[in-house]
Amino acid sequence: MAKRKSASNGEEKNTNGHASVETDRIEYVPISEVTRRRYLNYAMSVITSRALPDVRDGLKPVQRRILYVMYHDLRLMANAKPRKCAKICGDTTGNYHPHGDSSVYDALVRLAQDFNLRNPLVNGQGNFGSIMGLPAAAARYTEARLTGIAEHLMNELRYQTVEMRPNYDGTREEPVVLPARFPNLLVNGVHGIAVGMATNIPPHNLGEVVKACTHLIHHPDATVAQLMKYIKGPDFPLGGRIVTDKRSLTTVYKEGRGPIKIRGEWKIDTDKRAKTKNTQRLIVYSVPYGVETGSLLSEIGGIVETRKLPQLMDVADETDDKNGLKIVLDIKPDADPETVMAFLYKHTHLEQNFSVNMTCLVPDDSDVLVPQRCDLREMLQFFLDFRFITVRRRFEYQLEQLERRIHILEGFEIIFNGLDKALKLIRASNGKQDAAKKLMANFPLDEIQTMAILELQLYRISKLEINTIREELEEKQAEAARIRRILASDKRLWKVVETELKELGEEFPEKRQTKLGSSDEITEFDPQAYIVRENTNVVVTREGWIKRVGRLKTKGETRELDKTRVREGDSVLDVAPGSTLDHVVFFSSDGVAYTLPIEQVPVSSGYGEPLSKHARMGDGASLVAAITTDARFTPEDKATRKQPIPTPHVLIVTEKGQIMRISFSLFRTASTKAGRKYCRLGKDDRVVYAGLVEDAETMFIATRDARVLHCEIEEAALLSNPGKGVKGIKLEKGDTVMGALQLTRPSDCLRVINTGGKKMTFGQMKYGVTSRGGKGVKTSQRSGFAEILYPPIEVVDWDEIEDE
Repeated sequence: MAKRKSASNGEEKNTNGHASVETDRIEYVPISEVTRRRYLNYAMSVITSRALPDVRDGLKPVQRRILYVMYHDLRLMANAKPRKCAKICGDTTGNYHPHGDSSVYDALVRLAQDFNLRNPLVNGQGNFGSIMGLPAAAARYTEARLTGIAEHLMNELRYQTVEMRPNYDGTREEPVVLPARFPNLLVNGVHGIAVGMATNIPPHNLGEVVKACTHLIHHPDATVAQLMKYIKGPDFPLGGRIVTDKRSLTTVYKEGRGPIKIRGEWKIDTDKRAKTKNTQRLIVYSVPYGVETGSLLSEIGGIVETRKLPQLMDVADETDDKNGLKIVLDIKPDADPETVMAFLYKHTHLEQNFSVNMTCLVPDDSDVLVPQRCDLREMLQFFLDFRFITVRRRFEYQLEQLERRIHILEGFEIIFNGLDKALKLIRASNGKQDAAKKLMANFPLDEIQTMAILELQLYRISKLEINTIREELEEKQAEAARIRRILASDKRLWKVVETELKELGEEFPEKRQTKLGSSDEITEFDPQAYIVRENTNVVVTREGWIKRVGRLKTKGETRELDKTRVREGDSVLDVAPGSTLDHVVFFSSDGVAYTLPIEQVPVSSGYGEPLSKHARMGDGASLVAAITTDARFTPEDKATRKQPIPTPHVLIVTEKGQIMRISFSLFRTASTKAGRKYCRLGKDDRVVYAGLVEDAETMFIATRDARVLHCEIEEAALLSNPGKGVKGIKLEKGDTVMGALQLTRPSDCLRVINTGGKKMTFGQMKYGVTSRGGKGVKTSQRSGFAEILYPPIEVVDWDEIEDE
């Protein structure tokens, strides 16, 4: 419960029996009710006063106040001298928008950026940021004034066309909405996040929007599809190419929400001076809306550095004021440009979705603004209805001013006919008030006309000036009659709205920047098409670090396996040879296998990267093996009626003595970061050995208590899916399996180091084959096994393989 103090309406008696003054009492109310009410107040404040634009002028409150200060208070017209932005922000925060300077300046900067707004409303002088993502200079260094098109948002303020309201402290008045002459919300777009809702409206071409408005004036029942004959789609200031099909675009505009896919545009450089024999040059000359070229260059540079796209050799930014945006990509002379760009579209921000959300504030029946997601037709209709009311109010104000002037001019004409008499009355009067009474008594004049006459200079009442007055009177009467005819007909009013929209479109002609394509241009991404086939080796360490090296030469060469760099205390566990078109499978001690494309393994002459960067390995898990999928080293899958589970098989041995086999075919394709389960382990168990079964028929299993079991590999359970397997060796209490060794040749033997540091060898002749599940042979009564010495890692001679 929450406490709420409130004044008591009744009187309470004190201990002396006298009536006391009104006292405060505490009222207990549900905290959920108080929280809900206050949160709703906060939410509506953010929605209506900060984050969402008004459908009529397309502006948020902070933008509207900035423009009003520049137009009304500072008179910073398009032809005026610019003023410091610090002055503009200071007047805005001090007089109309009591928030932080930084928020006001950020809004001002956005209004001036031609890469954010299709038609900027502020003409900025100085550093207002760049498409590379560089921030604007401080407000004390930059200057600004309005643009020509911004004046058309406010030119009709002097005609009292919109409601005014007091500012936050009641010392001034500000417009509730600007009398916009064009649908700024569609032309410049907007982005905002409110409480529980958001808006993201793309910019459009002014000429197309004007044509759509004109069509809607003549055809009020027009559909969204019909309006889209004129509005082809968004028109972003940075250009780009829309590759969303027409049907999907129509759905977006009908529902007021949905994705639009945009990609950058490119061409092959045909400048002979820039060409070299060893490279091709591709020029990216437009990027999707909202993409900063600085971060885009970093993305592409990372791809070049990591050799994820071998065809791409270098990237450079040659953007300048003369040539505009120009990102240069150097690719190999035999590379396919389409293939290179398809890879970049997939892996960088050269292609991305613009999520349209046409939510804005619209007036309801009582002229209260409420948030609503509009379709294209509704948004245009709301603007046209507002524009119709604005034009009517402008004509009504102009007619009122004309009638006032006509009334005064008629008074001048009346007094001219009796000018001598009027002058005698004025001379004989005792002051202005007395003269006014005498004039009204002797001439058919009212107080307004009389005061205008008394304030008129005498020389203007001469015969020469009265002709000018009569000419002005005729002009004003004719203009008033014209306005009355317009106000008497909605059709004529709509004609004026249409004419003014067309004039604005002609005053600010612009070509469409964003080209329209189709979804047919999007080719299905095939990673194999972007990988250059290279023979390589994947080096895996016991601590789980992986790297890719080109060649591991034999002894005497500088890239010898023993000399490859590993972290201190670490050592090489395995080397998996293969081409960059194949995969490598990492088997973890927790029974999970991770399949990774070899081309994604980082190329490094250093330590490489931990596998945990590419996979979500379990806590405490370590790697036990790495097996390539290259058919030159791992046999292809083969199944028969007698043995439906395809070979080759992977032999698995656990610390608790369980053994099993599972088909390697389950792991040939790339896995997710979560990997694939290959073994179901019991409590406190883990995998100590995983190896591909090829020619071996038997195996040794060794335990820490120096027990060795020699059994046939076929006795290990063959599973079609991950399981627990069967008992390979029966362990004494406290004993665990250290590992296993497959025996291929008669000369193969098990080598270990015992706990005393002595090397021991166990041959197949002395330890004959027995059945699985036994305790094995106790090889030493005094010491156990400390380490199994596996055969040296065989490094592939790539030169020999390539020659073959």
